Amino acid sequence: MSGATVAVLLLGGAFGAGVGRLVRLPMWPLTGALVGGAVVHTAVGGDMTVPTWWSIVAQVLVGAAVGATIVPGIGRQFRAVLLPGLLAVASIIGVGVLCGLLIAATGRVSPVVSVFGMVPGGVGEMVAAATALHADSAVVAGMHVLRLVAVLSMLPVLVRVARWLARDRGTEPEGPDGGDAT
Repeated sequence: MSGATVAVLLLGGAFGAGVGRLVRLPMWPLTGALVGGAVVHTAVGGDMTVPTWWSIVAQVLVGAAVGATIVPGIGRQFRAVLLPGLLAVASIIGVGVLCGLLIAATGRVSPVVSVFGMVPGGVGEMVAAATALHADSAVVAGMHVLRLVAVLSMLPVLVRVARWLARDRGTEPEGPDGGDAT
């Protein structure tokens, strides 16, 4: 990818994030940049892929940011949600596979594409796995982008509803420091 193409892609992502912030898009840095990058990619067309090291650097930055949120005592809280969390993950994977198989049954995409497009996981990892199986990785990426935007758009509303329900029952969880989680 040429330097000019990289610059255009970065500008598209930055512009998308800026517009996302202005229109109060949920999780605007991610969803806005994602939409901006997708718009640039579809407008420019061709073989526009980012260097592998970009993905690695992005994952290291996200990992470090998430790691910085870990506080003493988190293990105790984690043990309390381990079993329900594992059940939730297994359910989500099962539902993703089932939905993928239902989509494949329509005959519009292959089972590999539909399952890899519907199961949770990193976009890069699912696209790489689909590519390794000689599946249409562009469709897998598109399905993940749509799923990600939908989840990130609905999540703030769902969190507000969960907090409202918890307060209504007097079960609002405590934050890591023992105070209110809000």
